[in-house]
Amino acid sequence: MLLAFAVFCSLPQIHIRNEGQNLVIDNGKIQITLDQKTGFFSFGWSATERIQGAVAEARIGNSGIHKASEYSEHSIGPGDIHRVRDEFGSGYRVTWRHHSSAQPDLVQMFWVYSNQPEVIERVEIRSSAPTSSNYLAPIGSASSIKITKSGPLQSLFAPWDNDNYFRFRSDGWGEGEGDRDGSYEVGAVYDDTSRNGLIVGSIDHNLWKSAIRFKRDRNGNLSDLHAFAGVTSKYTHDLQEHGSVAGNVVASPRFVFGLYADWRRGLERYGDLNAIVKPPLPSLKNPPFGWNSWSAHKMSVNAADAQAATDFVHDHLPDLRSNGTATINFDAGNGNLTHAQMRAFIDHAHSLGLKAGTYWTPFACWGELDQIRDDAPRTFREIVLKDDKGVPFPKLDGAYPFDVSHPTVLARIDHQLKEIVDMGFDYIKMDFMSHGAMEGKHFDPKIQTGVAAYNLGMQRIVDDLSPKKVGRKIFISLSIAPLFPHGYADSRRISCDVFANIGASEYLLNSTNYGWWPARRLYRFNDADSVCVYQANGETPVSEAEARTRFTASAISGGMMIQSDDLTKSTAKERVQKLFSNREILDLARRAPAFWPVNGTTGSKGGDLFVWHDGGNTYVAAFNFDKQLTKTTTISADRLGTVGHSFKVRDLWTGSSSSSGTVLKMTIPPMDCQLLCLMKS
Repeated sequence: MLLAFAVFCSLPQIHIRNEGQNLVIDNGKIQITLDQKTGFFSFGWSATERIQGAVAEARIGNSGIHKASEYSEHSIGPGDIHRVRDEFGSGYRVTWRHHSSAQPDLVQMFWVYSNQPEVIERVEIRSSAPTSSNYLAPIGSASSIKITKSGPLQSLFAPWDNDNYFRFRSDGWGEGEGDRDGSYEVGAVYDDTSRNGLIVGSIDHNLWKSAIRFKRDRNGNLSDLHAFAGVTSKYTHDLQEHGSVAGNVVASPRFVFGLYADWRRGLERYGDLNAIVKPPLPSLKNPPFGWNSWSAHKMSVNAADAQAATDFVHDHLPDLRSNGTATINFDAGNGNLTHAQMRAFIDHAHSLGLKAGTYWTPFACWGELDQIRDDAPRTFREIVLKDDKGVPFPKLDGAYPFDVSHPTVLARIDHQLKEIVDMGFDYIKMDFMSHGAMEGKHFDPKIQTGVAAYNLGMQRIVDDLSPKKVGRKIFISLSIAPLFPHGYADSRRISCDVFANIGASEYLLNSTNYGWWPARRLYRFNDADSVCVYQANGETPVSEAEARTRFTASAISGGMMIQSDDLTKSTAKERVQKLFSNREILDLARRAPAFWPVNGTTGSKGGDLFVWHDGGNTYVAAFNFDKQLTKTTTISADRLGTVGHSFKVRDLWTGSSSSSGTVLKMTIPPMDCQLLCLMKS
């Protein structure tokens, strides 16, 4: 159905007009074209930067997948164009209705805002009778995608969570076995030479798991885009299809499609949009510093180990303080202590002006299915998550997933958190959180998806630990956890477990290279795991060069400097005291810097060059992961983003000073690093 309307110009730089069978929305930075005859649409940023021939699609009940282009009518009436002024800015919402007599309507909604190079889109099924769907795609396919490039295109793969040592990739085209869904929640395609990049991602995380896949042809050019909600795979740990959402209206998450001059700023903009929808949890001013038991002791930690760490941090690491204190944290293995021993540990830490932390896995069941629970004369089988046939899912990471919607599981959360609060803990590390987001048949029929269950459980945790309820701030740190949904914790680990050796640091810096941007947006702090600088449990001691690399990697990856060596051993204490007395780097970490990657072409490897601009100073971190060869790195000021300046250079490890012009040259020994401060001359 084609309707003629007047040109809308009531908002600066946003024009809505008819061009033949097309409705065009143009804000000067992006143009949306909706073909009211065919049901196809396009997004354009310039003549050479476009998504063309796009079409929405959805699975409707049991009738299969339906494309908008298959419908007989594609209408936009004057009442379907609304001026909006909301948290995103001022703009327009346009509703596009696809109608056929034989099936529910498919409806697309587009939001365009003044001065923004992006469009937000959602697709809905609207039916007079209840229907359901477990797949909704704002873009099911596109016939042509073009962006300006001066080098080979990269495609970002972001894993759903940080379990199983999954890595980010810059070559994540979804072409491998099991990878065909693409990137999770957010994807990007970019030219790292010019930095030009297209960012696509979901900004609602209340019901759906989503994915974005860019495809390329044999010549390396973009050929298709698939952006959809309803993904499950090995990366989400699911063993059945995504849950179906039922109702008269079933809506996808809103997806954002934006083109940016620098893909790194584009990812930060994506994070900002998510923070507008759901802000990060109010938190501390600076990242916490302290000690954690896991790397040094793993499951064997005891009261004497914690006492030694508490006293050493207090007596010999005076610079390891943030927010006026340090936190001594038990990890897994905290059950080795009796109630009295744990109480004594907390009291001792508090008497020294330190804080005490503990560990818990609220969504993971470590008991056996037919084991009698400690809260009732019933088995765990009753409260674990089951499939559509009522069969419990197998263990993931050694534990069964709880059914978070079960009232007994929620009551257990309440009980355990009250005990943690009453004991006097100030910090809680929560692990294996992805168990709570698995798809299954939930006890509460209103909980239709794994993400809905996760939101339910996380909100219960936040409510139980609310400062208004408990009378103090308790820091919530997520370990193994999905990136989204967010807003329920102070920090989240950006990787799986990281220990002391050079391989561990390289793995961590893969996450830093592509996952720095959630800090201050989704979570107040990125957590780069505990900083073990001498010897992890079960491993050989590392060299001092490896230790510097591990220390520096945490300092630039969010700043949570949580030490984790065995502080009952003199050799470990000597190394720890030497490195953790570097006030200049600890001062830097205390500011929670979010270093940018200099290079976004590392494939699945860790980044080795990072930059952070802070006022008039520029910080550069460079790493050499090779175990035998010295590495020389030369980088231009232009590539660092510091055009037109010469610098005084200070090495934050050696304290030495030098000068640099428009090119910075660094020589780095095997497994070592440099952390430099560049000050304008």
